[in-house]
Amino acid sequence: MRFKDQVVVVTGAAGGIGLATARAFAQEGAQVVVTDLTPASVAAAVSDIEAQGGRVMGLTGDVSNPQQVTEHADAVMQAFGRIDVLVNNAGIMRRGAPEQLAIEAWRQVMSVNLDGTFYWAQAVASRSMIPRRAGVIVNVASMAGLVGIPNAAPYVASKHGVVGLTKALAVDWGQYNIRVNAVCPGMTWSNLSKADLAKNPDMFVERERRIPLGHAAEPVEQAHAILFLASAEAAYVHGLIMNIDGGQVALSSGHTAPRAP
Repeated sequence: MRFKDQVVVVTGAAGGIGLATARAFAQEGAQVVVTDLTPASVAAAVSDIEAQGGRVMGLTGDVSNPQQVTEHADAVMQAFGRIDVLVNNAGIMRRGAPEQLAIEAWRQVMSVNLDGTFYWAQAVASRSMIPRRAGVIVNVASMAGLVGIPNAAPYVASKHGVVGLTKALAVDWGQYNIRVNAVCPGMTWSNLSKADLAKNPDMFVERERRIPLGHAAEPVEQAHAILFLASAEAAYVHGLIMNIDGGQVALSSGHTAPRAP
């Protein structure tokens, strides 16, 4: 087991990529801490992981609230004495033409996706990883952190910010033996994608057709990449921005991927 007895915090862990990641860490021996926005969603995630024999602690709160983040980090430290791995997964999307977008929607996306990532990274690094000179942070960005996508300006901007933050923290915290990397998921059947699919199914049919591998990812496929970056197998991987997108960013020409007959 690659993560036996390690303490792993996963934000936004009630569903999709976050839940798949928390499950995978628990299956590999970690003591997992899951956080999400509502008590019911956190309780469901805890029950799911416990049903599979995992060790899990649940915390309810908003990653965009710095006071709640520090309280949660303190609670984890009090319970376990350290945090070995942080996965910053919490994220939201608000779609709309940028010229019509409400400022409140812009701020909400930026505060969760970018500010929340920084708040958790800062809290964990200052309390555990810097004093111990050890730790791993994996930020969940998006292919939208590398390219533009339509009618999602705050999401695109926030995820580009997560990519930049990842590089900055890797530069600043490498001296403390804290490895910081990011994954950039492409189209994945996560909670966000399923919500978008319900609103515009035709768009997703067309998007999936353009993926070179021919299909969207399942959340567990993103989890596998996250666990690799957090593992000892990636001990010299630092400051990496890893596409997990089935080749979507590679095919940036506007063409459709060829298909064998």
